[in-house]
Amino acid sequence: MLDPLPLPPDCVLRSATPADKPLIQSLLEQFRREVLPSLSDSERTLRGLAIAAGILLGGYLVISLKPGQLLPLVGVAGAVGFGVVAVQVLTWNEGWENFWVIEQNDRLVACAKLRCYSRYSVLNDLFVVPELRDRGLGSYLINNLGQKATKPLYLTCLPSLVQFYMRLGFTPISVNHLSPLLQFDLGIPNQLTVVPLVMK
Repeated sequence: MLDPLPLPPDCVLRSATPADKPLIQSLLEQFRREVLPSLSDSERTLRGLAIAAGILLGGYLVISLKPGQLLPLVGVAGAVGFGVVAVQVLTWNEGWENFWVIEQNDRLVACAKLRCYSRYSVLNDLFVVPELRDRGLGSYLINNLGQKATKPLYLTCLPSLVQFYMRLGFTPISVNHLSPLLQFDLGIPNQLTVVPLVMK
């Protein structure tokens, strides 16, 4: 592992506070805009058609089902929808405290989420604002969180970043060596091609 550059004197690494939540969300939105491919016109059209088909199917079911058959269907759909929203809200509300941030002159310029379990840790959502990249902030953050983590420490990255993480002590690992729960924690599978890595 390479020694990271020291943190610039106007920067400080600290654990996130509740007041950081909107700022972290803003950084993660920037991160997703950079990483996730933007939708083409044809993809937008297909998604619109899928939504329209769902509405038409729902309307057909409402019209064709007898009144006694409709209530259980609406109840199940409502419970599933509420459950999905509740899980997302609870996950985010519990998750902000797992974030670490680098602050420069009262502005958050980098973040990462470290979740430590009894047998391993997971690093997610590492992001440094574009104008401060190549100044060692990401390396500094990873090195410090790596020291706090229960080993092994897992993360996923885009193929173009594998060499960066390998210089910091991570090794690529096959998805087949990861439990389904760990794959879920790492965001595998998703719509991106990502490479899982581990630091032991």
